[in-house]
Amino acid sequence: MTGLPGVPLPGGTGNNEPQLPIRWLKLMCVTLPLIILSTGWIANSEMKTAVTEITISSLFMGVTFILFVVTLLNLLVRRYCRDHWALTQLEMMALYTMLSMASAVAGVGNYGFFLPFLANPFYYNTASNGWRGWWPLLPDFIGPRSKAVLKPFYLGHSSFLQPGILQAWARPLIIWSLFFLMLIWTTLCLASMLRRGWESEEYLPFPVIALPLEMTRPGAPLYSNRLLWLGFAIPALLHSINSLHSIYPTLPFFPVNSVHDAIPDFGLSTPWTGMGSFFYMLHPAGVGFGYLINTDVSFSLWFFYLLKKLVLVWAVTMNFRNAATGWGVEANGQFPYISAQGWGAWVGLAVIVLWSGRRHLKGYIYRAIHGDAAGIDADEPMSARLGFFGFVLGFLSLCTFVWVLGGSWWLPPLFFGIYVLIVITLSRIRAETAVLSSELVWVTPQSMIPGLLGTNHMSHTDMVHMATLSWFNTDYRAVPMPHMLEGFVGQHRSRGRMSSLVWAIMFAAAVAMVAALLWDLQLYYSLGAATAKVNAWRILKGSEPWNNLQHWIQDPTPPNFSMAIAMVFGGVVTAILTVLRMRFVDFPLNAAGYAFNMTFANDFFWCDMLVAWLLKSLIMRYGGRELYRKCLPFFLGLILGDFVTGSVWSIIGTVLHLNLFRTFST
Repeated sequence: MTGLPGVPLPGGTGNNEPQLPIRWLKLMCVTLPLIILSTGWIANSEMKTAVTEITISSLFMGVTFILFVVTLLNLLVRRYCRDHWALTQLEMMALYTMLSMASAVAGVGNYGFFLPFLANPFYYNTASNGWRGWWPLLPDFIGPRSKAVLKPFYLGHSSFLQPGILQAWARPLIIWSLFFLMLIWTTLCLASMLRRGWESEEYLPFPVIALPLEMTRPGAPLYSNRLLWLGFAIPALLHSINSLHSIYPTLPFFPVNSVHDAIPDFGLSTPWTGMGSFFYMLHPAGVGFGYLINTDVSFSLWFFYLLKKLVLVWAVTMNFRNAATGWGVEANGQFPYISAQGWGAWVGLAVIVLWSGRRHLKGYIYRAIHGDAAGIDADEPMSARLGFFGFVLGFLSLCTFVWVLGGSWWLPPLFFGIYVLIVITLSRIRAETAVLSSELVWVTPQSMIPGLLGTNHMSHTDMVHMATLSWFNTDYRAVPMPHMLEGFVGQHRSRGRMSSLVWAIMFAAAVAMVAALLWDLQLYYSLGAATAKVNAWRILKGSEPWNNLQHWIQDPTPPNFSMAIAMVFGGVVTAILTVLRMRFVDFPLNAAGYAFNMTFANDFFWCDMLVAWLLKSLIMRYGGRELYRKCLPFFLGLILGDFVTGSVWSIIGTVLHLNLFRTFST
């Protein structure tokens, strides 16, 4: 089966390879070293200044590069050695899934922010910020507090391999890692519950895994297609020249994957400054992903972005909002309350998805309660009983983690409930579309709860709980659940059983936690988290929960009814768009496009969608489905070339300690 259902590559064959069971011992011998090396690559590439980030795209750049290398080596092994020494597609897709899970754990938004989150409140407290005032409210395992432990962490020229330092870090790292492992298990059970309904009953395409599936097909016919290498060559040439420009400034520079803002670039003034920002840029991979999705989706992704900006301008002309400029201005508490519309859209879309799939979920829960007489279905990752009760017990365990620390009983279920709804929506959007990245920014539980309910009636303990639960959801670009679903789908389309993949995912996550912590501690203690040798943005993100906590305590707010109305409006718009899509087959607007543009996730990529929509529309209009299939390798080549080139220069910059052009940094 191909990466895109019903759209086989020209000249390709199906997967007719006999599907033997996965040889786990052999696969683990290959995968475990790659997990350790990839987590080290993430630490040294993403956490050093001016080196490309490799875990911020929906299809991870670093994992794509590793899979590319593995598939090429596998072809050589198959050609010059015995066939049974080579990996099958099933094994390579399992490798891809485990590497994706490991990268999600170690990357942006998860362990990429983890250590600064634990250490910052005890190092950056000053008389002016007042952080010391809420120290007594923090759990005693939140992080090390000794200056003797923290000073070398921030200043560097040291090592964490010292008894005192290891002892200070051990307890918080173990407790929080067990918490995060339970969070992964809970969402893994949820992914198992949803997978069959989405793939086998609703026939969602899961376009993000189109490229990995084509790369791992027996014989890799994709690599024999000249259009693939033509598409590959474009970003490879442009990004290589830009990277060399970073070393030799006299060389030319091409403005691809580079942020441009129309407001300062074109000297725009009021009321246009009310947009806050108007970014325009082009990513070859973004155009490639846009080609994989339906034209109504790509149209919606750029249409709603432009509509949002026009509404902001109109609001300024009507004096409904000020004309302030800057990044993220549209999220402030002024009309049209974009952030609150985003809350409604994302929560509403999750509710709609669950309601529309209620028949499947009811059957799943029925089988869970009354037992799976036949055990695990070959078409399921885990039994219904394990999936359902694993999710319920996992969710309750997460809540219990907070309940034992005191505070209001309602806060943990509400917080984790919102988180679950957000990751369901994100996973659903990834199942339907191939968005390049998902920087949600203001669509988070810690934004919604105080933004709607206010904080003047909340205890300081509740506010502390919201802050301590904020480290893993301030950035959703590497959230694990979509990768779990795509891993299950990739395994299913490779005609393999998914049950063993469940434990492989959990094992990969556990190994990645240990490896990432060791790599990160080594990096911070040797280079210094507060020095110019380390990416300052990650240290700032580690302080974000604590800055929010100080703001909630110092400036309590009442319930915000305007934001609540805007949230309801966002949910209603999402529902209307969904109904219209169901009623009219050719309706051009998609709710996913609206939801995505009520966040910051599409600000850097709307132009990619516009170009992809235009190209695909012309190809389909004048060449039909046949021309679309013939051109598909070219657009897959754009993705592959963008990611492989970015990875190669990331490795060069990391090894040689060079500040290079950031091939993909948004």
